[in-house]
Amino acid sequence: MKHIRKKLCNQRGETLVELMVSILIATLSVGLLLGGVAVSANINQQAEKADVYFYETLSAAESQKEPLSDGIAAKPTIDLEESAKTIRIPVQVFGGKGLYTYALDTAGGELP
Repeated sequence: MKHIRKKLCNQRGETLVELMVSILIATLSVGLLLGGVAVSANINQQAEKADVYFYETLSAAESQKEPLSDGIAAKPTIDLEESAKTIRIPVQVFGGKGLYTYALDTAGGELP
């Protein structure tokens, strides 16, 4: 009981250096946490932009509203080779921005 009373009556506290070190550690911890949150928000924003870009490009490729003509051969074809015989199938190319799809070009003439 005497030992507990001595502890309670002890007037010795933290020194100024100890207090400053603990504040510095807390400040650095908060700074690192905020930096991590900022980087995470930036990565999330970039991912959302990439998702929107991909969705728009995929929708354009799948909609097949108007065939591409920029950078595409005048009459694009798919060549199938089988035992020294080549079959050319006319196609239309749709999409853009790095994502493309094609469909049979039924307006371009008869299919082989």
